[in-house]
Amino acid sequence: MARMKKIIPNSIYSPVALSFWLPFFFLLIYFIYRHMAPFGSSTILTVDLGQQYLDYFAQFKHTVLHDPSAFFYSFSSGLGGDMVAEWSYYLMSPFNFIFLLANPTTLPDWILLVTLLKVAFAGLTMALFLNKAMHLKGYIITIFAINYPLSAWFIANDLNLLWLDTAILVPIVLLTLHKALRNGKVWPFTLSLALAILSNYYMAWMLALFLVLYLPIAWANEQPKHSLILLFKTTLASLSAVLVTAWLWLPTLAQLRLGKTTHSAKWTLGFENNPAFLFFKLIPGSFDFNQMQSGQANFLVAPIILFFIWPFFSKKSISWLEKLFSLLALSILILATCWTPLILLFHGGQYPVWYPARFSFFISLLIIILAARGYKTGWLPSIPARIFFLTGTLAVTIFGSLQLNKLSYLDKPELLAFLFVYLLTILTLLFLNQHLPRLWALGILTSFFLIANLAMTLNHISYLTNKEYQSGAKQVSLVDQSLKQDHSWYRVAEGLGRTYNDGFLGNFKAGSHFSSLLPANSATFYRNMGQISGDSKVSYNNGTTVLDSLLSFKYYLDQSNDSSAKSTTALRKSNRPDYQKAPVVASGNGWALKENQTVLPVAYAASNQALNTPINIRYPLANQERLLTYLAGKKDEILLTQQPLTISGSYNLAKSQNITGGVIQAVNKREPASLLLTFTPTTDGAYYLNLGGAFDLSGVILTLNGHQIKQESGYNHTVALNLANDAKGKEQTLAIVLQKGTSQRYLDDFALYAFDKKKVQSDLAKLRTHPLKITKSNSRTIEGSISTTKEQPLIMTSTLSAPGWSAKVDGKSVATKTVAGGLLAVPTTPGKHHVILTYTPPYLLAGIAISSTFAFLVLLIYGYKRFFSLARSRRP
Repeated sequence: MARMKKIIPNSIYSPVALSFWLPFFFLLIYFIYRHMAPFGSSTILTVDLGQQYLDYFAQFKHTVLHDPSAFFYSFSSGLGGDMVAEWSYYLMSPFNFIFLLANPTTLPDWILLVTLLKVAFAGLTMALFLNKAMHLKGYIITIFAINYPLSAWFIANDLNLLWLDTAILVPIVLLTLHKALRNGKVWPFTLSLALAILSNYYMAWMLALFLVLYLPIAWANEQPKHSLILLFKTTLASLSAVLVTAWLWLPTLAQLRLGKTTHSAKWTLGFENNPAFLFFKLIPGSFDFNQMQSGQANFLVAPIILFFIWPFFSKKSISWLEKLFSLLALSILILATCWTPLILLFHGGQYPVWYPARFSFFISLLIIILAARGYKTGWLPSIPARIFFLTGTLAVTIFGSLQLNKLSYLDKPELLAFLFVYLLTILTLLFLNQHLPRLWALGILTSFFLIANLAMTLNHISYLTNKEYQSGAKQVSLVDQSLKQDHSWYRVAEGLGRTYNDGFLGNFKAGSHFSSLLPANSATFYRNMGQISGDSKVSYNNGTTVLDSLLSFKYYLDQSNDSSAKSTTALRKSNRPDYQKAPVVASGNGWALKENQTVLPVAYAASNQALNTPINIRYPLANQERLLTYLAGKKDEILLTQQPLTISGSYNLAKSQNITGGVIQAVNKREPASLLLTFTPTTDGAYYLNLGGAFDLSGVILTLNGHQIKQESGYNHTVALNLANDAKGKEQTLAIVLQKGTSQRYLDDFALYAFDKKKVQSDLAKLRTHPLKITKSNSRTIEGSISTTKEQPLIMTSTLSAPGWSAKVDGKSVATKTVAGGLLAVPTTPGKHHVILTYTPPYLLAGIAISSTFAFLVLLIYGYKRFFSLARSRRP
């Protein structure tokens, strides 16, 4: 040991430092083994990390380096949305500054580094807590501390980088709490708690609940004098942390009220999963994709941690109150992983969508703390303890072996690893009495167990290949590069794309968005216009010639028509024949960027009739027709007509009399079944197929003239699918194919429609006559001049209406209006006007006022005390 200290500097070799480096290298070795970039052909990207977070990291860089106004609002998120709340959840980690060094090509490499650093820092903070608060000495600190960053929660959630900062800070928060109870200094506790709130409001809520459970434990441990005074100071310190961070959480709360909290959860007294199955989560590798979606909590730590809980409860030197509060806290945390009321409480009143029991690292943390309190050098398990540990180990092994064919996340190697390490740990505690050999043995067994869990868990997860990522990232990046010369205000619709947040990665105004803070009105507007929407995403894949123009989609990213198109097939999002003859402004390998020549600007003069546009949630094409005609001041004009569909053949189907509202049913569901429909366009306009929300597209293939139609599934409302354009007099054959195993489908609202091309172009041309001439714009402001008329006095925009938008016309504030349940409009009088549209997140100014006022009062009080303290010290 002495020789090793000479070789390795003490700062690196210390127990606290090793708690940082061991998790770092254990995880790094695994990443290298999996050939993750920059070490091979795979990446660290999987599930939300690749589909969502990566794009946010690109947006972080864009905001910091190029457009600070994007901190408040962004037009790259759907049709535009608040960003302060999204930063509060996704982007407040200081580790994100590392991404300033990245570009779209290298982002996966830097994400891997940030993952390693976050896991390592969790080990470091845990070691500091065990050393300073629990008074552990020597390398037992390392053995206990690495159980935190290498616990099952961390390994299963290493892809959820946004949650890890709070987990890193929790040991510091608890350490400062213990110190506050010892010496009465609460400002470090205030500071650490404030940092935790800023790091992620969602995880901070769980931390607040945990602190309520942990405070009595810490109180019984420290047994402070002047209890009432300290309780008051601790409460005041917690409140101070809340007030000083109001500038961030208050506008975030406002956005939650507009989105997340509008979806009410069903409160019951039942259980969401079987509590008995929690014992299987003690087995290394007990996690897979099914568990990721809806499984039991992940809280696994090494056997040494669980074994030393026994002396915690048997030690006479530990007060019965501390034991009671610890048992109560642990019981509540475990119950909260399966009992509905506590699940909803810990998750902010909402059921977690994927990643269940997101707070379960607190279970691992508390178990480690209790084990540290119970730790005693040379401890020998008593006879009851030996029986309990041995019986429990064998029971979990036997019970687990009986469930091997029932539970997808369990296999024989995992059970053997569990049995092997648990038995060896028991033998080590029983027969290895010398301190140093015992420490080495426990360290090796603990490391082996945690590494086994790491490898077995992550082996259950598939990752995006570097080739797959690079092809999508390159495609998205080319959009902005290809349009550098266009300085107008425009959006880009994607027929090709990588994720719902491509606008962030490619730095362009897009139409789709995936966010946990999606406003409800955004999803509603998309649904009413025939676009796919849900609680957390909106997808602009079903645009029309009308809607694209109304929403300022000037460009469409399409698959090229040459032989290179195969290279982008995997990126294809939609079917848009209405762009088949549109002019190409840029192209490359497998892609073409096409221009919409009837597009409207971001703001223009329109008729006041638009304020009364009727909306019917079942008929999105009719909603688009009404929106255009009401904007043009022609509310009685007919632009949309239903077109005939004829049944021309079928295979393996029972006879059906109806198409719209009919049912197609396979005679033999073991074989494919198909229905053939034909139609012949009578105009050169665009033809759209109306698909009702009850028409389930899973197990269904749609083809037109033998070519498969791309259409996203998994929605529950009506969408419109573009079938043909410029095909006058040419018979079209539409096939509905039920794949093997699909017995029947209900053709809900299944009908064909066509827009009158000439009338549509005439109305759009009328609306383009009085555009807003933009003189200044950024992510939260649009300023310019516009002329309105008696016939068109309304300033209409393609921006989503939201509470944060304000308008000034000729220097005077004007109340904004909402058109068609979603779009922002400003009423004016006829004439030439100077207009400024500005977005300010609701309650942001109030939050800043609260935080700054509180900070000023604190500084004032501190200065007052400091002044009189110095004055008293100078008296003779």
